[in-house]
Amino acid sequence: MRRILGRAITFCLVACMLAVAASPQTEPEKQPPSSPETLEEFEKAMKDVVEKNRVTGAGVALLSHGQLLWCGGIGKADLAANRDVTCDTEFRAGSISKTFVALALLKLEEEGKINLYARLQDVAPEIPMKNRWASSNPVRIVNLLEHSAGFDDMQPSEVYNRHDRADYPLLEVFKRFTEPQNVRWPPGTRFAYSNPGYGIAGYLIEKIGGQPFDAYIRKKILAPLGISVGDFRLTDANRAALAQGYEGDPPRVVAYKNIYLRPAGDMKASPGELARLVQFFLRRGRAGDVQLVKPEQIARMEYPETISSAKHGLRLGYGLANYTESDGGVITHGHDGGIDGFLSSYRYMPEQNWGYVVLLNSTVSGKALGDMNHLAIAFLSRDFPKPRQPVISLETKDLKKFSGYYAPRAPRNQLLAFLDELAGGTRVRVANGMLERSALFGKSHEPLFPVGKNLFRAEKEPEATAVFFPDATGRMIYVRSGEEAYGERVLPVWRFTRLLLLATSAVMMTSSLLFAVSWPFLWIFGELRGVKHLRVRVVPLCAVLSLLVVLYSFSKVFDDIGTFNFWSFLIFAGTVAFALLSLAGLALAVSVPKKQIHNWVRIHSLLVSMACCVVTLFLSAWHLIGLRLWAP
Repeated sequence: MRRILGRAITFCLVACMLAVAASPQTEPEKQPPSSPETLEEFEKAMKDVVEKNRVTGAGVALLSHGQLLWCGGIGKADLAANRDVTCDTEFRAGSISKTFVALALLKLEEEGKINLYARLQDVAPEIPMKNRWASSNPVRIVNLLEHSAGFDDMQPSEVYNRHDRADYPLLEVFKRFTEPQNVRWPPGTRFAYSNPGYGIAGYLIEKIGGQPFDAYIRKKILAPLGISVGDFRLTDANRAALAQGYEGDPPRVVAYKNIYLRPAGDMKASPGELARLVQFFLRRGRAGDVQLVKPEQIARMEYPETISSAKHGLRLGYGLANYTESDGGVITHGHDGGIDGFLSSYRYMPEQNWGYVVLLNSTVSGKALGDMNHLAIAFLSRDFPKPRQPVISLETKDLKKFSGYYAPRAPRNQLLAFLDELAGGTRVRVANGMLERSALFGKSHEPLFPVGKNLFRAEKEPEATAVFFPDATGRMIYVRSGEEAYGERVLPVWRFTRLLLLATSAVMMTSSLLFAVSWPFLWIFGELRGVKHLRVRVVPLCAVLSLLVVLYSFSKVFDDIGTFNFWSFLIFAGTVAFALLSLAGLALAVSVPKKQIHNWVRIHSLLVSMACCVVTLFLSAWHLIGLRLWAP
């Protein structure tokens, strides 16, 4: 649900349109903050992270031995009101909302009202959905919860609800925005995070539970947990306690925006309230003296089951709104979240009976949340052993079966899939009798240690985080948890060719701008008077300028992403103009009589027009020509 969607689109378009040829290098591993030994050292370390990263405020809760160890705040909940963050300050929790949706569906299953393995089309045929694999791989409810349905993420116009009432019917959302429910690959094979999938899950709560999803969750989940102020709805109680969201440095106020997919990210909660959720997981489904959810259901939430990597032995990954990952040599469970002006995380470790909550009312630094997570894990796990799965021996010939280049094949946003194609991917090779992974052009190579015939872990990881297996067509697949990367082994020739074409095109298009700088001077000194076929030079330049207009428009459309406005119209019109001007420039450069134009001018205009046409072909293949960011 993050506002980063708009910025991601911009970054992607800039990356491809300017064709930056430099491939991403594998960054050196960043050292986490030093591990605090006492609670006082921990509080100071957390405060240092907040201040260093210019975060406005943070709410933190720690649980040790199943009990609340500390709950408090750092910084300001509201700068204008000079209000401090406390244990009871409410934050927008973003995607942590999904955990409550999954719990509600598990509760309905325990009540015998729904089967999570039922086909979605049987339970809710009214939801518009296209699945060409329906006969062999139907979308099941559990696929929604594990993000394995093959759905796309939100359309840009599906993010914010600016004009409809706050409780706009969920079914009407799916009918208005149908593209995300076009299944992109056989359901139950790959993980791809999808907020619309959890919107549908919330609708199922309403249909089966017979009341609004938030009312059911409030009665069946929040009340038994003792969460009385936190809610999906914006109420008088949580409005008064809600922190103000901020972005940037210096901090800028972020207005509260309603969202269409409320089940996926509209929960408000305090550190103290989410600490009760963590405690509930540590107690394996008990809330006070009530066994709210069976222990085996809690265990089912914590690990994926439907995706192909899980079926081939990789234990870690995204379960039922509860993902399991390796961090600091420890396996933890939980969920992160992000929405305008807020970042959040909760994690827990049931075997060691500890957990924590971190909530920020600032999106100025994602690193701050990561550093605070590292500090919490290091502090809470400091007195526990960190065993590692033993490494086994594999012969070189067995390792070579996995070597090659793996192209990303499970994009979260289909609109942005081209960025992964250009900059993503993993190279796996055998070196010194070991398997190593890196970016295609990366200098840093991470060794992978075998812990099974097809399972590998990094040196400091406690268990397997990577798996190799053949798909239904026999093509080798690479999946890595944590990154949730799904790669298909391909020959990298096309990627090199594509980057070369785009880089060369970028150079030629830039040269037209540099050449145009001299035109005013040539005009002043009369050098352009009487020049024939000036349009041969002007039209390709106009094509390049139209592309720059598109890029500039993206820098202005952030706050109004998804609406029809001046800047979104310029994006639409600019990409169409770029394509038409590119073709027109090529036609002019080819058709003008050779004797009526200087040969080098003709050649340069021809090369620039060809470069524009090459970029046009790529943008067309990526569905970016005539891009509409507003709802139809």
